[in-house]
Amino acid sequence: MSTLSSLLIALIFLPMMISLTAMPYLTRETISFGVTVSEDNYRSETLHRMRRSYSMYSGILYAVLFILCIIQLLRSNPVQQNGVIGAYIVMVILISAVMNVIYYFKMKKLLPSLPSTPAPSMLAVDTSFRQGKLVLSNKWFLIHVVIILAGLIAVLNRYEQIPSLIPMKFDLMGNVTRSAVKSYRSVLYPSIIQTFMTLLFIFINWSIRNSKQQIQADDPQRSRRQNIVFRRSWSLFTVLSSFALLLLFSMIQLNMLGQINVNSLMLISLLTPIFVILFAFLISFRTGQGGSRISRPAAGSKLAPVNNDSHWKLGMFYFNRQDPALFMEKRIGVGWTLNFGHPLCWLVLLGIGGFIALTYVFAR
Repeated sequence: MSTLSSLLIALIFLPMMISLTAMPYLTRETISFGVTVSEDNYRSETLHRMRRSYSMYSGILYAVLFILCIIQLLRSNPVQQNGVIGAYIVMVILISAVMNVIYYFKMKKLLPSLPSTPAPSMLAVDTSFRQGKLVLSNKWFLIHVVIILAGLIAVLNRYEQIPSLIPMKFDLMGNVTRSAVKSYRSVLYPSIIQTFMTLLFIFINWSIRNSKQQIQADDPQRSRRQNIVFRRSWSLFTVLSSFALLLLFSMIQLNMLGQINVNSLMLISLLTPIFVILFAFLISFRTGQGGSRISRPAAGSKLAPVNNDSHWKLGMFYFNRQDPALFMEKRIGVGWTLNFGHPLCWLVLLGIGGFIALTYVFAR
């Protein structure tokens, strides 16, 4: 593995590690490790210590795992390196899940000993919320459609000039590790993936707009502004990151036509995820969950937060058959999750699973 490859891998994984380590600081101030708390309690020294403890232990674990990953990458041959990276990602996900569950139960145990909030909770709803411009228009995805059609026409017009053996997979040094015999399925693979990917991102943009609103009762105007900035930021991320991924698959098509060299393709392949991850990293730290880090007041709210902990399993999975909302803000982390008690949730998961399966089939 070259020094440049090591640097690019570090640029991909370090922001991810920092985001996971800082996760308790990015949530709303009414949630601590998946459990509802008052803002005064969130700002107390007791919960400060818990957040510091979580960040310290998870940071140590991620750092050790990252060092082991780099060592293993240096020892592995080019074919094994993709497997090492895959195993590293799985381990990061497992560590994150275990840490969140451990601190969720710690928080549940601590909760009865925390001071109660005298003011009762209030639920605020802004009936004009969805009349405003919450996300970028899906018309931006028409650019994606034009690029997909251009690539499709190019490979069909020049099909006879494409080599009989097409490189399909590369290692970190740009060496071909798997090729496919030329066929319409193999040459149209990038266009098909681009199409499914664009449909998926359109759906994500739609879900950002239609997710459940959370308005703070004691300062609804500020809360509304925060939420709008949060949604628009992630909508912009959706449009731009999908465009970057679309261009990556267009580069793969150009490589089939012999219009781009392998080194350039490898560099673009690494720079694209770096762009996506750094973009998500910056938005997460700028806005926090639901826009809570934007114009955060010096003092916490005196109102008791709305408590629906009984519907959040392990503080992470929302299950409420009586709630018509399909998408809502995550309690742990930044972004949105599904209401697993909503029948459409399983159709969404089935669609995402189908997309992954189709990607695998066409990549073979």
